[in-house]
Amino acid sequence: MNTDLPQLCLIRCQTKIRGINLEDFEQVQSGKETENKTSEPANGQEVLYVGIDLGTYTIAICTNKGTKFVGYSAIAYEGEQFPQSVENENILFGKAALEQTDMEPKVPVKDFLMGNTGNQEPVKFLLQHCLKSAGIELDSGESYAIIGVPAGADITYKKSILGMARGMFTGAMVADEAFCIAYGSGRMENCLIVDIGASKLNICHINGNVPGDEDQIKISFAGENIDLELIDLIREKYEDAKITKHLARQWKEEFGYVGLSDVRCEVELPLETSSEESSITEELRLACESVVPDVVSGLTKMISDSQPDIRETLRNNIYVCGGCSKIKNVGNFIEGELKELGGGKVFLSEDPDFAVAQGARKLTERMPQEFWSQVNS
Repeated sequence: MNTDLPQLCLIRCQTKIRGINLEDFEQVQSGKETENKTSEPANGQEVLYVGIDLGTYTIAICTNKGTKFVGYSAIAYEGEQFPQSVENENILFGKAALEQTDMEPKVPVKDFLMGNTGNQEPVKFLLQHCLKSAGIELDSGESYAIIGVPAGADITYKKSILGMARGMFTGAMVADEAFCIAYGSGRMENCLIVDIGASKLNICHINGNVPGDEDQIKISFAGENIDLELIDLIREKYEDAKITKHLARQWKEEFGYVGLSDVRCEVELPLETSSEESSITEELRLACESVVPDVVSGLTKMISDSQPDIRETLRNNIYVCGGCSKIKNVGNFIEGELKELGGGKVFLSEDPDFAVAQGARKLTERMPQEFWSQVNS
């Protein structure tokens, strides 16, 4: 049996692993329980298993001890160079970084993922800050983590994130986000995962194994584009409107909807020299619906490109997650758009903020000890 990592394991980079109990690993892949030998307490301390969604907009963390944390992937600091110490009082993280007005917020995960910077230190410090904010202490015993990485992430990014994580945990791996979502939700056989995040829309066919590039469609139009579309639509109506991306995102997250709804969105609209109470209900609907054509066209392509005998199964097993899955009526609206193309059944994530992190945490708990030993040696 081929033990080449891109074919068999979660990391999908150019490394060889030998001596792994592949039967155990295949059980983990298919969602079956395996005995994890690292579950025994180490030096009197309970072993910590951590699942992390290192997103460009938010970072979500789940542990086997019940910890759940989500924070914004933003940092603000003075100057262009990242400070050497995170204890610097001028460094702001998360929500505080987005809401202050004295410094330009930076998005280190997105910048590093897109290759806009080769410096991973801001990402490292941001993750460390999130772990600390979640009350997670890594120096009190063994800790193992799996970090979800997005479709399209290159080998350099994966290796960098993996190297960073190995410095924090006893053992660490990276995994495809779509696989984490499928594993966590128990949708491992012929499912279409639709992940509508902040900076990307990913549609992935899951069929029992770690997906490859050929199993996924990556579309750049996603949550951030909805925010920009909302800003443009409001400015068409109110020429002197002064709306930040952060404010547009807040309105979308609180009031966003598609299709027919009784939603009313009345907001305090900032203008050039004042503000006024205004309705942006129609603008919000149009902005939120702007992402749906790409979702429908992507689903149609994935279904038509699949084997004829599984198309009906795929059509009726569409799982929508990501931050934009919280837009009101989005599941019914997508189903309505699919009717003209043969129909489909859409399911929504019950906990979209933690869909990746929960799946990664489950994988971490069930990974055989010998696999950790080999991949981190």
